[in-house]
Amino acid sequence: MYLNHQGTGETLIFPFYSTESGNATLINVVNTTPGYKAVKVRVLEAQNSQEVLDFNLYLSPEDHFSFAISATHEGGGQLVTRDNSCTVPAVPTDGVAFRNSKYADDKQNSGPADAADFDNTGLARTQSGYLEIIEMGQLDPDSAPIIDTVGLADPAITAINAAAAVTHGVDGEPANCNILVDAWSRADGVDGVWLAESRTTDLTGDAEFLPGWSGGGLYGYATLINVPEGTAVGYDAIAIADHVAVGASGSDMHYAPGDIRPNFGDSALDTAAIVSVNGAAIIVDFFDDYPSDATQRVQALNATMMASEIYNDYVTDPSIGAETDWLLTFPTRVFHINGTEPIEPFSQLWTGESACEPGALNAVDREESTATTLPDEEEPDFSPAPPTPPGPRPKNSDMPLCYESTLVQFGTGSAASTSTITVGVNAFLDANNGWATLSLAPEALDSTLDQCDIDGDITTDAALKDPCERSINAGDAQLFGLPVVGFAIQKYVNGGPGANYSMAAEHKSCVAGSGTTTNQC
Repeated sequence: MYLNHQGTGETLIFPFYSTESGNATLINVVNTTPGYKAVKVRVLEAQNSQEVLDFNLYLSPEDHFSFAISATHEGGGQLVTRDNSCTVPAVPTDGVAFRNSKYADDKQNSGPADAADFDNTGLARTQSGYLEIIEMGQLDPDSAPIIDTVGLADPAITAINAAAAVTHGVDGEPANCNILVDAWSRADGVDGVWLAESRTTDLTGDAEFLPGWSGGGLYGYATLINVPEGTAVGYDAIAIADHVAVGASGSDMHYAPGDIRPNFGDSALDTAAIVSVNGAAIIVDFFDDYPSDATQRVQALNATMMASEIYNDYVTDPSIGAETDWLLTFPTRVFHINGTEPIEPFSQLWTGESACEPGALNAVDREESTATTLPDEEEPDFSPAPPTPPGPRPKNSDMPLCYESTLVQFGTGSAASTSTITVGVNAFLDANNGWATLSLAPEALDSTLDQCDIDGDITTDAALKDPCERSINAGDAQLFGLPVVGFAIQKYVNGGPGANYSMAAEHKSCVAGSGTTTNQC
């Protein structure tokens, strides 16, 4: 697998959505191929990557699917679409609200607390997050009809296969999305074809899929739009190509809608990744380097996104109403922090409310001057926007990165108009405009990292690292840092919706390595 900078792949990661403060987020997914695809659409909240909605999407050749994520009157998020492409379940015309069932016990898990304490179990937590789009398989256009049980049972109806069912006619409508819904449903005590197949040891619906995997060619982009402010920010989805291992079948990851699978630890995914080191493409294979097969696959994905340092600009000049946020999304952190011990390269467990990894921020103004260090008694503190995340926080002047998606707020307000996942750094800046380095290397921190290991099991300590080295290991190859994606959002406010502007700038990064990946940042 590799991160495809040309933008297409089998897996797409949309690093950010927000419905806070008038925001809505528009998502677009495109199938550039002549193939018929089954795709998992998964929406995850920002704090601990808990699923708030998922469904199956079926794309015909060269199909395009778009939807919006917006706020509800109940204070959460929802998905709305007018697109005709087939989904299972079908999305109601008035949209479908996000759910909080996956994290409803977080406050209980974090220990006793009274009603006045910080509570992150409500629907408000669904207002921000990110998305995963994972290709699950490819329909066979030449298959005999199997899942169209109604058509097969009625001589007056010409049965069609799934590929024909999802194909759009001249009116723009697919032939029959209900066939796919029925295949995943139970009616009159009888399971649909795919549902029945998924109850076996394979757990997937296999009928009418290609015998061999033929994936790839998906791309996506999103727009964070705020109509009251008159601003919009666009960004491209992160594309992972060749994510699925050689030898997979065309239905290897075709799980039921609502299933937390496929995920980044799925057995069909590769354990090897191609990474760029000093301009050379290096293959790192994590097979047998970690006790868990799922962890091997997650570490391979991590390798494509590892960063020891991140670089970008900031603008906070009050004379032009400028604000800057850096979005930092760790798409795999959920696989590392929810056991009994953190799995490398992460060093903090999810407490039910936060998992604050430290980072070292160094800001430089446009005249190549770094910020002045204040005496200890005068040092400013970071300012996570209310509610302040409780739980363990980095010591000294390290910046706390507490969530799966965190916004680093450089100005006095949020450029993304999103306050619940921010950490403020304005007090540390020596200039209104400049650029900064965020270092994730342990040696750059004031804090000493807590311990981590290779299996997340506190009962085994053979590979315990105390302190955590923030590294992942594939044979002789070692990569340092954390797996992170994101971009900077800059907003300029000039007095009204007709005079406001915003833009996004992708983060630049460096990854340090040793062994076959030797590199220094």
